[in-house]
Amino acid sequence: MTTQSRSPGPIRRLLVCSLLAALALMALPAEAQPSGLGHAAKTCADYSNQREAQLNADTRDADGDGIYCESLPCPCLTTRAPKPRPKPNACTRPVGVVRLVFSSAKYPHIKAHTLRAIRKGWPRILELNRPHAAQRRDRLLANVPTKPGNDRDEYPPAVGRGRANGNKRGLVRGINPIGWMADVAYVPSSENRSHGSLLGRMLHGLCDGTLFRYVFS
Repeated sequence: MTTQSRSPGPIRRLLVCSLLAALALMALPAEAQPSGLGHAAKTCADYSNQREAQLNADTRDADGDGIYCESLPCPCLTTRAPKPRPKPNACTRPVGVVRLVFSSAKYPHIKAHTLRAIRKGWPRILELNRPHAAQRRDRLLANVPTKPGNDRDEYPPAVGRGRANGNKRGLVRGINPIGWMADVAYVPSSENRSHGSLLGRMLHGLCDGTLFRYVFS
C-alpha cells in the first residue's frame, strides 16, 4: 500500500512564515529594527562626558533644569536659561501735589510744628526723596538731645528733603549729605511715632520725585 504525503495546511504554513519573519528580524542590527518595538532608555553611563549626553538629551533630567547628566566629566554643554532679573517694585507718580491728610485732633503737636516751620520759611510742598533719608536724619539730630517721653520731630521729614522741593528751590539747605537741615521740635513720642507710621503708609507705592504736602483736618 502506497502512502501519499499531505501538503501542510494553511495554519501550519502561517506559523512557519511567522517564525521565519521573527528570526529575520532578530538578525537585523539594533538601529535597523523598527522603532515600534522600542529600545532600552539611555542612561548617563552610556556616555563618556556631559556634552555627549546634553547633545542627545535622551536621558532622564532628574532635577528638571534642562541639564543632562551633570555628574559626568567635561567637556560640558549646558542649556540652562539665564535667571530673569527681578522686576523693580512698581510705583506711581501722580500728577500734581498729593495731599496727605492727617487728623488735627490726633496730631496736634505735629500740626503746630508743621505750621511753625512753614512760617519760618520751610517749604509747604515737598518732594519725595527716599535715598539717604537715614543719613539726613542722623546728621540733623546728632546735636539735638533727647527728652524722656518726647521724640524729635523733623519738618520737612527726612524723606521729603534733599533735592528741590517743588518751586522752593532756595529752601533746600544743607550739605554732607545734601538737604540734611530741617526744623526740629519735641512732640510726644506716641504721637510722633503714630504719625511717622501713617506717613510711611501714605507714601508707600509712590515714586521718588512725587510732590506732596501735609494737610490737617
